[in-house]
Amino acid sequence: MTMSSSTLLCVVSAAVLLPGGVWAQERSIGSQEDDFLIGASVVSGNAHVGTPQGSTTDLKPLWAFQLGPLRVSRSRASALMSVGREALETGLSTEFKATENVSLSASLRLDNGRSFDSDPLLRGLPDIGTTVRARLSARRALGPRWSWSMNTDHDLLGRKGGLRLGTGVNYAYPYSDDTQWDFSLGTGLGNARYMQTHYGISLKGAQATGRDTYQLSGGLENLRTGINFSTALGDRWVAFGGLEMSRILGRAARSPLVGRLATHSVTIGIAYRSR
Repeated sequence: MTMSSSTLLCVVSAAVLLPGGVWAQERSIGSQEDDFLIGASVVSGNAHVGTPQGSTTDLKPLWAFQLGPLRVSRSRASALMSVGREALETGLSTEFKATENVSLSASLRLDNGRSFDSDPLLRGLPDIGTTVRARLSARRALGPRWSWSMNTDHDLLGRKGGLRLGTGVNYAYPYSDDTQWDFSLGTGLGNARYMQTHYGISLKGAQATGRDTYQLSGGLENLRTGINFSTALGDRWVAFGGLEMSRILGRAARSPLVGRLATHSVTIGIAYRSR
């Protein structure tokens, strides 16, 4: 992506996210109330990049705040706040419906990057810096339960994060009035800068680690699938969980940084919402 197109993406995202933006006005702001959600989850899983090891288990907070047409959220808190309501993106986001079956959304997300200091095999490689990514998404309903989505996000701070694309299908199964299961299948792609930053070894990195250089162009990154559930425990409490799996593909799978081709994560948690 050129500098001019990156700047355009930033400008478009800002216009969408400002309360007075054209897209926000399309949403009938007065129809939404202020709202919040707080909770925590236990996540057990492993990663593609780094020394192969067993699963790690972490306790992760999650939260979301709805302020008129805007929502600020962490992790899957946005979806949990939306159980039985309209869903929005993670991060600072807003959404509007282009047609009856198509919805568009924009969000700003914090990408925490990655450090190699704790991995003895990869120590010395340059860290991937924290950045802000602008994300544009489209979702089309394919029926009462099926939907198709596509999204793109770009590094706004020039931290070599590059551009990513994602697409997939989702099947929502309402088990009961209070419980819903979601099944998803999707794939991710990245441009040359994104793939090189996350899976490549530069000349500087090779000299620091004694490894050979590894260069990548843009292409497929992974194939993902998941099964998740959410259930209302009364008016305010929501329980959730799920299993997600990923298989890395293409030249990324042959990267010397990749220690595990297939990964998984298991999540279970609980959250409280204000209404």
